[in-house]
Amino acid sequence: MTIPTTVLEYPIFAIGDVHGQTVFLQRLLTQLRCLPEWKAARIVFLGDLVDRGPDVRCAVQTVWELLAEKPGSVCVMGNHDFALVRAAGLDDQPPSPSWAKRYRDNYDHAATFQSYLGREPRRHPFEDWCEDLAALREAMPEDHRHFLAHLPWLAESAGHLFLHNGLSPELEEPASVQWELLRQQKWHGYVHPRLGTETAFHYNPEYPVWLGADKRLSAHPLPVPGRVIVSGHVRVPTPDGNATRIRIDTSGGMQEPLTACLLRGPGEPPAFFFSNGESVSPIGTKIGTK
Repeated sequence: MTIPTTVLEYPIFAIGDVHGQTVFLQRLLTQLRCLPEWKAARIVFLGDLVDRGPDVRCAVQTVWELLAEKPGSVCVMGNHDFALVRAAGLDDQPPSPSWAKRYRDNYDHAATFQSYLGREPRRHPFEDWCEDLAALREAMPEDHRHFLAHLPWLAESAGHLFLHNGLSPELEEPASVQWELLRQQKWHGYVHPRLGTETAFHYNPEYPVWLGADKRLSAHPLPVPGRVIVSGHVRVPTPDGNATRIRIDTSGGMQEPLTACLLRGPGEPPAFFFSNGESVSPIGTKIGTK
């Protein structure tokens, strides 16, 4: 199967983890629509649309409609999206028992069930939990299931890579190979963790580190020559960037602000806009409060 690669043209607005916070997203979009770059801009969401926040269904719908409004825009897969897809079988593959257990035990899934199913799931016994995962799948609109199941793992531009987490220095494969595997959504059987590393010790054949399994990659990804990695996944108090990566998950789906990063071109300093009205450019330099 050939998976199309999303290559974004500048200017680009990258938006951090939404996590069902539709109100935060709408406040942020209201600001962005007033900017001169908006009309020509592409949008990239950095994953984790589901779980945690109060209005998952509306958040997914809002993102889906915005991507349709802005051709050439994209949302990449986050670990929460991936967990839901594999636990509930949204990709029309048999649900993964290991992901069903992981999603039950390690993810803030109650809001997703409430939003689509109208109630919280039964977590025990495991058979009842699996029945409620199937009920959740059936309650989701087909468009939402298809959208979440087919999120790419990576988007790219001339000077940036956009993914939920980061490339790994603990794999034998160099950045160029990891980049290509992300494009093709290939993991188990294609990567080789370095012996003695945390990745080798905790290796999970069903959970790519690039999507979130190794949170250390958010702050310390493998550098990619000629590209800056733009990611979410790990909540940071303010946008955090250097020559290798930019991190913009300032909300975590728990509180404002939700952050957007404006990239005008390769090598250009990023500007940041927040759902609570502030804007910052370059990193750490406040340029105004609306």
